[in-house]
Parts: sequence; C-alpha cells; structure tokens
Amino acid sequence: MESKKSILEIIKGRRSTRRFKPDAVSDEDIMAVLEAANWAPSGENFQPWRFLVIKNKEMMEKIVELLPYKKYQKFLMNAPVLIVVLVNSRKSLWHILDGTLATQNLMLEAWARGLGTCFSAWYPTVPEKALKEVKKLLEIPEKWIIITMTPLGYPIDPPERAFRLPPSRKPLEKVIFYETFHGSK
Repeated sequence: MESKKSILEIIKGRRSTRRFKPDAVSDEDIMAVLEAANWAPSGENFQPWRFLVIKNKEMMEKIVELLPYKKYQKFLMNAPVLIVVLVNSRKSLWHILDGTLATQNLMLEAWARGLGTCFSAWYPTVPEKALKEVKKLLEIPEKWIIITMTPLGYPIDPPERAFRLPPSRKPLEKVIFYETFHGSK
C-alpha cells in the first residue's frame, strides 16, 4: 500500500520548478489541479477566478516575447502546459487574495501529483504596455486581472537546487507573537 503524505509534508517539500521534462501532462492531472484551485476559499464565496490552459508552445513563446524582462520569464515556456490564473476585480473586493489562494491550491495539488509549478507574479508587476499586449493576444477582457502564469509539468530529476531539504525558514519563535506585536524587528 502506498503511504500518503500529509499536507504539511507537501507544503514543506514543494519547490518552484523552472526546468521540465517534455512529457505531456494528462488531462486528468490538469483537471485535478484546476479542481483544487477551484476549491480555494474566497471572500463571500464569490469565486472570482477563471483559469486559462495553454498547451500551444508558439503561444507561450509569444507571451514571453512580449515581456520586457523575457530573460527571466523564459521558464514560462519550458513546460508542456501554462496555466493563467485570472480574477475579476468587479466580482469581489478580495479578488487578488482569492486568486492567490486558488493558485496556492493549484500548486500544492500539482506537487502532490509529482508535477512542478512556479509562481510568476504578474499582478502588479507586469508593465501596462506588455500586459495590454498579452491580454489582446489571449483575448482576455479588460475587467480580468492576470494574477499569475504558472508552468505545469514534470520536473527534470533532480531540478537544480529544487530538492534541497529543508528549505531555509525563520524559526517559528522568531515569527510568532502572543497578545501584542511587541519586540518585532
């Protein structure tokens, strides 16, 4: 019998992946990570997100070409799938938080299935000109905000620096306070 990992083990083990095998990701796995994203909590349960799945390599290359810092975003076209997480600013006051929570769910389910992802911060960092061009290319209406584009695929074994355990984290006693925030630096 296969042993199951706890969610904490998955959280601690998850790494950002920028190098992927060319192997296709099954539709079943794509749907599972999107279902996990769809089950994220959202303010007043508005669920202001949509997910755009891109498998076309030429489209991925066009997106990266439109970015002024394409050198740092080439990993977006290294995986067989690119998932765009969008939120509607008119649906919820908490749309940015909601979309980010959905993305985290997506990334954790991907990792649990042996798939890698990497959060590429689009909001609010992509310059307006590039953002407009990408939205036009992908036919995304103005009211939708791109939270992230994350590649999805099987990590190259082992990805460079990806599997060093444990990752560096501050000790809990340095980040937890009780009753007041007194003494934090």
